[in-house]
Formats: sequence, structure tokens, C-alpha cells
Amino acid sequence: MTEPLEQVLQRGGFAADNSGMPEHPDLQVISGRLERGEIDSAQYLEQLMRFVAAETGCARAGLRLLIDTGEGRVLRCVAMFDSTLDRMVTAADILHPAGSLYLERLRRDGNVSAAQVLADPASAGPLREYLAAHGVVSLMDMSFSVNGVLFGAFTCEQVGAATEWGQRQLQALRKIASRASLTLMHVVNASVDTAPGALWETSTPNRLTTMPMPLDLPPA
Repeated sequence: MTEPLEQVLQRGGFAADNSGMPEHPDLQVISGRLERGEIDSAQYLEQLMRFVAAETGCARAGLRLLIDTGEGRVLRCVAMFDSTLDRMVTAADILHPAGSLYLERLRRDGNVSAAQVLADPASAGPLREYLAAHGVVSLMDMSFSVNGVLFGAFTCEQVGAATEWGQRQLQALRKIASRASLTLMHVVNASVDTAPGALWETSTPNRLTTMPMPLDLPPA
């Protein structure tokens, strides 16, 4: 029987001991560990993000939830794995104003993919400051939906050289988003505090304080 992944949640990230385990367990194995109580929600999110990074070959893999705030709709990062650092990292909120082309494309097409992020109108808008600050050259984001309601996105970021995302990578991310959506909603509703930085602060109880809101954009 495969040994469960022993991880300790620490301030600023996760530490993991991967001994005795496959480097990249598949999605069914990861979900099974959560269901059997072998890992907790934070460990599930790390293993899932590691899996996404391995399947797509991206530098950073994340999960963002769509949150309604007083300032507008925000994509809030609840998990981000950096494969260059081999650990979980934090990521800033991305505020989307009314009429966001990024959110419209995510809702309409189910994904936003760009080899050159600053040359694509959808990614060069509200994401510009975040992308520039982190040196992101290419991105591939896939909608995370339950029963047709958009709750957020899986995000794949590439730094350094540009990446022309292929159909294999796009299909792999779409399959992961589809298969993991229901489990993710249980994880989010049960344990993830969507307040900024809460997932990374050991002093903050893991609880959902702000429910993701369905995306309801006006017709074009």
C-alpha cells in the first residue's frame, strides 16, 4: 500500500517528505487519499497543484477562486505551486472590473490561453501588473465549474521563454478541472479560508469566510 504524503503546514508554504511515494501520483490516487483521511485539505491542494504542473509542464500551477468583493470581482489564489522552487508560494489577488475580457473569455470558451501574455487583450488587461511582477510570459487558465457555474480557474504560468500551449496540455488541464471540480468544492466549502493570505497563516483557522459567486456577465 502506498504510504501517505507527510506534510507539515508552515508559515509561507509547505514542507513535504516524498519518500516512498510516486513523484507524481495521479488524480484518482490524490483524491483517494483525501477521502480516506490520509491527507488534509492543504495537503490535497499541494498534491493537486504538483500534479497539474507535472501534467502541463508549467513553471507555476495554481487554483484561483472567483470572489465578489466591495471593489469588484477578484480571482483569489488559494493554492500555488512553483516548480522552480519546489514548494507552495503565495500569489496576489487579481481584481477584474466590470466587462473584464478575461472573465468573459473564461466563461465563454472555458479557458484563456496565451503564448505572449502582454500581447493578448484578455491577459494584458487586469492581469498585466501581476504578470509583469512575476515574470510570466505565457499562461493557460482553465475554468473551474460545478453544475455550469463558474467558481474560478486552474492557472498554469510559464516564465522565461514563451510557451506555445499544445492541445495535449490544454486537454490535460481540461480533464483535471473536470474531474477535480466536485472534490474541490467540498474542500473549499469545508476548509479553505478565502481571506487574503489565510491559507498560509498557521494562526488563521481554515474556514470559508467568503463564498465564491457565480459569474453572471451581461450579454455582449
